Amino acid sequence: MRKNFIGIALVVTLMLLSVSCGNGSSGVTQDEFDTLKAQYDSLKNDYDALQGEYTSVTNELENTKAQVETLQSQIEETNNSQSIPSSVDVFVYDDDYVEIRFSGCELDRDDQQLVFTVSNKTDCELTFQSGTMAIDGFSLGYVSGSDSIAAQSKGKIRFETKEEFPTMAPSTISGTISVIDFGKTLWSSQSYEVSFSNLDVSQ
Repeated sequence: MRKNFIGIALVVTLMLLSVSCGNGSSGVTQDEFDTLKAQYDSLKNDYDALQGEYTSVTNELENTKAQVETLQSQIEETNNSQSIPSSVDVFVYDDDYVEIRFSGCELDRDDQQLVFTVSNKTDCELTFQSGTMAIDGFSLGYVSGSDSIAAQSKGKIRFETKEEFPTMAPSTISGTISVIDFGKTLWSSQSYEVSFSNLDVSQ
């Protein structure tokens, strides 16, 4: 707004100066002319200064915009890298009933998950739950998740925790997984526990 006002004032002053110089009978004295000329010079200096400030602010705005776009791109790349499941396939446990392999960490919306691939070798459905898990020696606290795998089939089981994962690409994992036969058709007790400690999963 101020820049426009000074521009208009410059035009008006320039017109007055033109009239003063081109019309000898206008009655404008030399002192009045000098005063108008000084006002013109002052306004022109202000205008040039504002023009420089405008250019500086415009350049700063463009630089800031470029920085924001760069940061936004980095954030998007980080989010995308976190949402991609890590391609891991590490042996955890095997017996006559199941084979368990660690498949990596996944991000399901805002939920971080430890993912295992289980082969159910039995003729009945088995359910898998966990009591505790740790990544790189950091305990993840309470673990939720209860997945069932059909007889003679392979599937994924996933466990979520309240603690944020220290990394989505762990070097080691520790924990327990309960193998549950709710029908009690395979063994006398309802379940047994698979434990693993500092299992190297850094592939």
